[in-house]
Formats: sequence, structure tokens, C-alpha cells
Amino acid sequence: MAGLLVAFAAVAALTACGAAGGLTGAVAGLASGAATSNPAVGVAIGIGVQAGVDESVKAAMRYLSREEQDRIAALVGEMAVGERRPWEVRHSVPYGNKQGEVTVVRAFATPLAACKEAAFSVEDIDAEPTDAPRPRFVTTACQGANGWKWAIAEPAVPRWGALQ
Repeated sequence: MAGLLVAFAAVAALTACGAAGGLTGAVAGLASGAATSNPAVGVAIGIGVQAGVDESVKAAMRYLSREEQDRIAALVGEMAVGERRPWEVRHSVPYGNKQGEVTVVRAFATPLAACKEAAFSVEDIDAEPTDAPRPRFVTTACQGANGWKWAIAEPAVPRWGALQ
């Protein structure tokens, strides 16, 4: 049984984050079902473990996305309309490091805050360089009590895959 658990753990470590919850839940369910001789207990524990792991992965991905968004918003706040700058985020864990270019398109004021609209590109720092055009995205950043922050919720945008 221990060899089976080690094999499942190795597979889980080598798979994408999206499969980690399912594999971890299956391993926990099999182990607890075998230990208790009750398949219902194994299923319940497996489902609970899968839900917990899936939510943890989503929370980690949201944190990484928020770091990117905060970096871009802070740059946008410093920039003038028409100005273009490179941006980069290197996370504390060596995963999902991104870079790109941001251009402030316009500045405007609302009754609540000063805001700027910007176009930006995103690419993986560790990816092989390519001559393909970088896709551009548009966002709005507004100045608040804690500085410039991302002002658009975009859960339907494929770029933020883990947030959907």
C-alpha cells in the first residue's frame, strides 16, 4: 500500500496544478477506505481532500495574478499618457514569472478616484522567445488610499485561467 501511495504522490507532483486535487483526493480516498474497510468513508474523505486541494491551488493562482496586477497598476500610476514601459514580476516561488510592456492610453477622473486606462502585454519569463506578436489586454487602474490598484474584475478572461 505504501508503494501505491508513493506512486500516486509522484504522479501528482509531475502533473499540472489542475489535476492535483483529483489525484490527491483519489489517493486519500483509497488510503482511508482501505484503512477503515469502509468505502463510504474513503469516498467522503477523497471528495473533501480534492475540494481542499483545488481551492488551495486556486487561491495560490489568485495571489500570483494579484501580484502581476499590483505591479502593472503601480507602474500605470507613475506613467504619463502615451508613455510605454516594460514590467516584470518575479514571484517568491519560482513559478509563473511574467513580463511584458504597458502603455498608458488615457487618464480620466471619476467622482471617486483618478484613473488611467492602459494596454499591456504578458509573456512567461521562462518561455522560449518567439517572433509571434504578443497579445494585448486593456485594463483600468485607479488611485485609492493604498496607491494605484487594478480596477477591473475580469473573471471571464482566459488569461486569468485559475480565476474562472
